[in-house]
Amino acid sequence: MNADSPFNPCIDPARGQATQPGRVSRALVARIALMVWLGVVTALGVGGLMGLAGGALARPFDTVNDRRDARLMLGGHDPISYYRQARPTPGRPDIRVEIDGVIYRFASESARAEFQRDPARWVPAFGGHCAYGMVHALPIPARADVFEILDGRLYLFSSERSRAWFLMEREVNLQLANRWWRDEVGGSIVVLQRAFRTIVPVPNRRDPEDLERDYRDRLHTGRL
Repeated sequence: MNADSPFNPCIDPARGQATQPGRVSRALVARIALMVWLGVVTALGVGGLMGLAGGALARPFDTVNDRRDARLMLGGHDPISYYRQARPTPGRPDIRVEIDGVIYRFASESARAEFQRDPARWVPAFGGHCAYGMVHALPIPARADVFEILDGRLYLFSSERSRAWFLMEREVNLQLANRWWRDEVGGSIVVLQRAFRTIVPVPNRRDPEDLERDYRDRLHTGRL
C-alpha cells in the first residue's frame, strides 16, 4: 500500500492532503468488502490462495529484497544497534541469522551471538510493520530509521508523524496495536489483511486531519 493512501492512518499531512472517503452505510461497506474477497478467491482459486499463504506475502513481516536476501528485516540494519548505539547500524551480509523465515544482519559477530541467545528480546514488534498502522489493524511498511524503544521493545514507524501520533496516546495505542496483532494481523496474509482493513476500517479509526489537529493542540498547550 502507498504510505500516503487516503485510508492510511500513517499519512503525514505535511507531505500532502489526504482525500477522505465519504460517509457510506455499514451495509454498503460490508457488501463492497464481500465482493472484494469473493473477487480475490475467484481470481486466485483455492490453489492460488494456498500458494499465497505459503509464499513470501503470507507471513506478516515487513521485509525487503536486496538481491542477496529475499526477506531481509530492518532494511539490513543490525537489530542490536537500536539498543546499543541508539540508532540503526547497517549489518554485514556475511553475518546473518535466519529466524521465522526472515533474515537479520549484524554489524559484528558479537552482535549476532547476543541476538541468538534470546531472539525474542531483539526482534521488532509487529513483524517490523508501522506500530501506528497496527493500531488500525493495517500492516503498513515502516522506515528502519524511525523508531522508538518502549519498555525494552523496538517499535518502527512509517514516518516521524506516525510516531508522534502513536506516542500522543502511548498506552491506549499500545493496547490497541497489541490487540489487533494478536487477534487479527499476526496470523494473516498481509496483502489481504491490508485490503480488508482499507475497505472496512476498525472501530477505533481516526482520520489523519483529526489526529493532526489533536496533535497540534496538545503541542500548543504543552500536553505532549
